[in-house]
Amino acid sequence: MRNPFCEMFGLDIPLFAFSHCRDVVVEVSKAGGLGVLGAVAFAPEKLEEELRWIDREIGANPTPSIW
Repeated sequence: MRNPFCEMFGLDIPLFAFSHCRDVVVEVSKAGGLGVLGAVAFAPEKLEEELRWIDREIGANPTPSIW
């Protein structure tokens, strides 16, 4: 499905998921949507750990993830 939202963010589907759960962020991103990690409650060290985990899990998936 193509629309301006998909074009703007390079997505396959117009799905935007904001979550504090890293698993949700990864799965939405792998499915072609935009996974966003709600990171305000994380300490800097924990946030870095979560972001590294997300990067490893997504791998070479071309769909962008925003944290």
